[in-house]
Amino acid sequence: MNHWQTPPRYEVKVALEGRALADVLAWVRLHPAHWQVAYPDRQVNNVYFDTADYQGLNANLSGIADRVKLRLRWYGPTPHEVQSASLEFKHKQGMIGYKEICNVGAMVDLSTTSWPAVLHTLEGALNPHGQRWLRSVPHPVLVNTYRRAYYVTPDQQVRLTVDSDLRAYDQRASAYPNLVTAASLPSYVVLELKAGRAYYQHLADALAHFPVRVDRFSKYVQGMLAAPDF
Repeated sequence: MNHWQTPPRYEVKVALEGRALADVLAWVRLHPAHWQVAYPDRQVNNVYFDTADYQGLNANLSGIADRVKLRLRWYGPTPHEVQSASLEFKHKQGMIGYKEICNVGAMVDLSTTSWPAVLHTLEGALNPHGQRWLRSVPHPVLVNTYRRAYYVTPDQQVRLTVDSDLRAYDQRASAYPNLVTAASLPSYVVLELKAGRAYYQHLADALAHFPVRVDRFSKYVQGMLAAPDF
């Protein structure tokens, strides 16, 4: 399947200081929802794209409820090796989010390939949907990586992820991908719960047992704000 759309779902996030990771994992382990490991931990890698005037960044900072975001995502411990990737056009409407996704068949080495060459390779490997997205949001502005743990309730209706070891790399002034000089990003652990529209109460009940407060948090925005000129 080269192009598909995920069902709309509720998404709520909680960001805590990185030193809280052990506490968060203990909350998950002792939670009455009896979370089960849904997938082995893995490293998530992303390239975020924006327009020349940063429409995506500004929409988030302005608190606009209906937002879109374009990112290239792949998995693995070596962030410069882009393989089995997908281009994701993420739509957010308040607490509801869904993604349009295009598979990317090409492999790219970000350690040796310039950004113009990367974009040329991506466009050649995408179907018309992905090509249109990339042309509308054409500038790679941030790379980030993080460690993600995956959990799900026994009925499979509420999903939980725990992200840690978040790193961000500013790309705006780089002709070649920058995976060496990381932004001075504070240490975070990000707890996110997700459930389909019909299961909002399940999500709310699960969230009530975490001693935390829900707030808006975007890894893309935090990475950009950590860049020197922000």
